[in-house]
Amino acid sequence: MHGLRVKIVINKHRDVRTMKDKGPPPVIHIPTTQFVQRCFREYYTKAEIPMVHDLDRREFGAIIPGRTMRRHMGFNDMPALKRYLTDSCPAHVYHSTAYYEMPGAATMDKKTWLGADLIFDLDADHIPGAEEMSYAEMLAQVKVEFIKLIEEFLMGDFGFAEKDIGIYFSGGRGYHAHVRHPSVRKLNSHERREIVNFITLPAKDISGFLSKKAYDVTEFKGHSKAKYTYILPDPDAKGWKGKFWHSLMEYLDNGLERDRKEIIEELIAHDGIGKGSAETIYSKLFKGDVENTGASNIKRSNSLEAFSSDRVRNLFLDFILERTRAMAGETDEPVTSDIKRLIRLPGSLHGKTGFYVKSLELGQLEEFDPLIDTVWKGFTGNTKITGTADHTFQLIGEEWEIKKDESMLLPTAVALHVALQKKCKIS
Repeated sequence: MHGLRVKIVINKHRDVRTMKDKGPPPVIHIPTTQFVQRCFREYYTKAEIPMVHDLDRREFGAIIPGRTMRRHMGFNDMPALKRYLTDSCPAHVYHSTAYYEMPGAATMDKKTWLGADLIFDLDADHIPGAEEMSYAEMLAQVKVEFIKLIEEFLMGDFGFAEKDIGIYFSGGRGYHAHVRHPSVRKLNSHERREIVNFITLPAKDISGFLSKKAYDVTEFKGHSKAKYTYILPDPDAKGWKGKFWHSLMEYLDNGLERDRKEIIEELIAHDGIGKGSAETIYSKLFKGDVENTGASNIKRSNSLEAFSSDRVRNLFLDFILERTRAMAGETDEPVTSDIKRLIRLPGSLHGKTGFYVKSLELGQLEEFDPLIDTVWKGFTGNTKITGTADHTFQLIGEEWEIKKDESMLLPTAVALHVALQKKCKIS
């Protein structure tokens, strides 16, 4: 087992074991493409594929290795679909988000569109700083954002019940939410795009989050002059106003306990805030006795009297709004707005990871680990591979290291993942 380091991690979910656990297994010597096909066929023969919602109204599509995408397929029942999967061993399988009168018709015009689910796709690529993260770190962070999407937006702002939302790990780098409530079925592309715009808040206008109130009005030679204060949204406000208020209060609370240098550096990193403005914002909010700081006054009054300069106040509020938007995460707008989109089939294998698309309940998400829970436990034995690149990764509760041009034995599920990642060949 030259070139392989295994870090054992005890995990109650794990039952795919290394050769150390079971003793020397038989070694499989077959070409990589045949190995992958054999694994996929075994999976589709033995694994249980969840029932597809309104299956006979869905168009299906698949990518067979070495061929182009095949669309315009329809199936009347799950046995027919499973026969196709077992016979064809597709690398990727999809079904339409739309419902059709004739889903298997050869052209879109002949299908007769009946409506579509409202789909949200969060991918690790959308996470700020993803390029600096490991695969495991990206998956952990995108799950945090996905839970926020479900709880704060779909259930909170839009009022959908949990039973109206299908929740899935995509098998790759993110999560899908399928909203199937009757109220969304007939929405057109523009209306769906408006929903995405609400969630991602593309506009940066802070005026919609404040109300202006005059005080200290004076009269001079027939002209009125007033000073103004800016009132923050109500703490119980719905939608983005409420999110903005909570984001601001969280920042003020944390700022009272943070180091001055750290706060200044964070402010300067925001576009438009220079060192002088950052120093002013810090002074207005956090300098002085804790009970009498500008931050404490804002929290007591729910207004922004701490700022005498409109420019500095607006820079700070823009900073808070950007933080609020970042906390909301991102969702793939083309997926949501497309009323004839294909989405991954729940239960199918992902052709680039070997993980299966897993259906989840909201309460399962917190403890869900895709690097353990979507590795099919039906794969048995070990497979000999030869590394084609140096590669370190986590899977089934262990850390693995592959060395280029070195051979080793891996559990078959791990070997499949590495082969699909094109980091090895089956030797």
